[in-house]
Amino acid sequence: MEVDTKDEGYTAASDVITRVMSILFPNGVQGNLSPTAIATTLTNKHLVDIFRCSIPLGWLPPSLSTLAIPTVDHLRPFTMRLLSTLSPALLISALGTILADGPNLPLHVRRAASSFMTQQLLRPGGVLGLCEAMFGEEETSGDAVKFDKLEQIAKTVVSVPAKMAPQDYFGTVIPRIIALLSDRVPASFRKLAAFTLSQVLGRTFTYQSIAAPLVYSTLHLPFLRVSHPEDESAKLPLPSTALSNILIFISNCDPSPELISNLLSPIVPPLYSLSFYLGTQKTSDPQLKESVQGLLVTWGKIVDATKANDTLWALVREGQQQYWKASLDGSIRLVPEPEEVRRLDILTPEDLKKTQDEGALDTNIFNLYPDPAHFVRFLKLLDRGDVVSDLFIKILEAYQQSKARNGDPLKSLHYLQIFMQMQLQLLGDSSSSILRKPDQLLSFIKQILESTVSTDPRTTTESAINRLEIDDDSDNDSDDLSEHDSDDDDPGSEVVKPDDEMVETTLNLLLSVLEIHESLSARNAPILNEVFSLLEPVTYSTSSSLRPLAREARMVITARSASTSTSSERKSRGMEEETAQEIYQKSLKLLQDPILPVRAHGLLLLRQLVTPKPRGAAEQGATVTDPALVPAILSIFLQSVQDDDSYIFLNALQGLAVMVEGFGKDVLKGLVRDYSHGLDTMPADSMSKQDLDVRTRIGEALSTVIQRCGTTLGKYGDILIPALVSVYRSGGIPVTLRTSALSLLADAINTYPLAMLSYTEYLAQGMIDLLQIESRSALNLGSNEEKKAELGKGDGDEETEEASPSGDNDHLTADSKYPPLRRAALHLLALLIRATAKATDDGNIILPFSATLVKRAHITLEYIAATDDDTVVRVMAREVNEELSSFEEYLVGQGS
Repeated sequence: MEVDTKDEGYTAASDVITRVMSILFPNGVQGNLSPTAIATTLTNKHLVDIFRCSIPLGWLPPSLSTLAIPTVDHLRPFTMRLLSTLSPALLISALGTILADGPNLPLHVRRAASSFMTQQLLRPGGVLGLCEAMFGEEETSGDAVKFDKLEQIAKTVVSVPAKMAPQDYFGTVIPRIIALLSDRVPASFRKLAAFTLSQVLGRTFTYQSIAAPLVYSTLHLPFLRVSHPEDESAKLPLPSTALSNILIFISNCDPSPELISNLLSPIVPPLYSLSFYLGTQKTSDPQLKESVQGLLVTWGKIVDATKANDTLWALVREGQQQYWKASLDGSIRLVPEPEEVRRLDILTPEDLKKTQDEGALDTNIFNLYPDPAHFVRFLKLLDRGDVVSDLFIKILEAYQQSKARNGDPLKSLHYLQIFMQMQLQLLGDSSSSILRKPDQLLSFIKQILESTVSTDPRTTTESAINRLEIDDDSDNDSDDLSEHDSDDDDPGSEVVKPDDEMVETTLNLLLSVLEIHESLSARNAPILNEVFSLLEPVTYSTSSSLRPLAREARMVITARSASTSTSSERKSRGMEEETAQEIYQKSLKLLQDPILPVRAHGLLLLRQLVTPKPRGAAEQGATVTDPALVPAILSIFLQSVQDDDSYIFLNALQGLAVMVEGFGKDVLKGLVRDYSHGLDTMPADSMSKQDLDVRTRIGEALSTVIQRCGTTLGKYGDILIPALVSVYRSGGIPVTLRTSALSLLADAINTYPLAMLSYTEYLAQGMIDLLQIESRSALNLGSNEEKKAELGKGDGDEETEEASPSGDNDHLTADSKYPPLRRAALHLLALLIRATAKATDDGNIILPFSATLVKRAHITLEYIAATDDDTVVRVMAREVNEELSSFEEYLVGQGS
């Protein structure tokens, strides 16, 4: 609003807004807002108009306030009172409308309105009010929210006011954003909160170093702080609330491995202890148990191997159990002591017998934490062979060091139990095998054997003596002697050394490694030569359990070395193909996982696999070069486009667009074929909802492809346009699909108008034909009810039924009178006129629309603007007709 600098206008505006404020606050600025109907109407329907007067007058800069009239400073307290009284949603909506006026808005008004907007965000219900103001009722049902709107609102929320410290601003706003991660708010609000937090936690965010710690501390603190009775009065957040926030956040944000890793890694120990506690409670909530386990598995499958190993090893090494308590209301708390402290009794023979009966391996008599059997079952769920193999070696090394240093015997026992459980549960599992890294395992085996030989000086001497005896006699005699010694009834005939248990474990591990890795030999693993030599003294050990194991291992190594092996030199040109194939297989496995973020990660891998490499980056990453994989990947993306989750759907859209960029017309032809095939022979009204959903999803993919093509769209015009024309001309299919085809043609015009140059008049003729054939005139309605519907005076339900016989929500209807079809046709016609005018002005077209087409278009548009039963169609027809007239005048001016 421009303030009138004349006395009369200035004074009149001041008087009017002063009267309005007196109606709203009859008892003055210190009083309450009037509850009358007039005051309610003013605040609900005319709040924008009130602010458009009160803000420019009340905050008039001194440079403009030069008139000799009474001051208007009294408007400021009334305006501020109004800003503090009404709800944030109502005020944000009004202030946003004022700020949307753009460059016409005076500078001092824009500054004041922006400041008030920030103040509203900082109110207790400010962030929630912003959501209510921006989404209203149109998107609170959980439908997919447009990315542009999410980005716009998130940008507003994370914009720090000029005169406020970022630490203070985010300290106020972030807890309110996190509060939106609740089942009690609409789905669109949760989407916005998750999107905003993901932006805040991103590396490119300006205040990431300030805001990210606030986000993590808010979500993590309930899992790290022991509950006390005074917490209830302070209303501190409970772990159950934080857990719900995290679950909603992960399910609504882009499944970035880095984000999920940073979010969950610090609280993996308390989450695991909670999972263990819930598993021991028969009355625990199954859904809660599944949610906690799902978070841990999601973290384990996505997190970087190094961080996963560090976190899990710290859990084993520290062994500090946290104690939980679940209430009847479903809430969970971290408590300082367990509910029942178990007494450590001396083991009696009865205890040992019970242990044997129940299974010694699964029994945790000393309550060691983490429980070995439970911990290894958790590792198996992660399905991460790269992680468990490293952890397996760390546990073996820790066990050896603990034994060598005479450390805590309970800790040594703990390591041994975990090691035995890993052998029992993971040794035969190929996907999560503990033997996936043979080089590290062989290095550990060599280390153990070296330490055993070096600590036992008798080994070499005894073996040499035995060998001398073997040479003097025969091998059979030596074996007989050994067997005789081992079977001797003398209890001292077999000496069991302290390290024999570790050596036996090491030999069993070596045999397992050789069994799993059939191609492993001294040719490709030279360390086996050293292991082979170190095994020789063990073959003469006094232990009857070690000798056969050592001999068997030497025999296997000898056989491997003697056998014909494949060349160690692999074709270098085949390495990239194999790497791409491995990524492809990994992504297929992830896509079958029931956890959403894991599936989305598999889709991301596929998308990266088909993304063309930029020039100069030939060695970075693997790309698909085998043409046989392209149809399979295309099929995966097409199936993922049908997924109900928005992030799976959006990733599939982007994957299809990338495939068109990388593989060109063949992929695009496949998309167009799936979108339009069989429509010309399809019986009327026979399309199923599933078929329609699939085609419309593919249509959205085509929209993404068209928009990303840019100026290269011209080479695809002959593939796209005829197929889209055939779709919108098919009369027996749902009107929704015909409207989708018109929308795609509009996208093509908006993206690159010159691609449509040769089809311009043909499409314009088609739109006129469609409007003439499909128009539903209100003048043809015969009954009184129909005339009332035309005039808008009939019953609301009857009017809706007459105006749209099939109902606006019936997307399967093939009724050609469906209003959106005519609206889409008018929109496309308007774009064609603008594109033709632009092309004519740029000199890129020789012949504009023919005179016959223009005349026919005027007649049709005038008729529809006067008679169509849909108000939107009438308005659009009138506007398109005006644009066409303006274009004619332009052509006449050009000709003269």
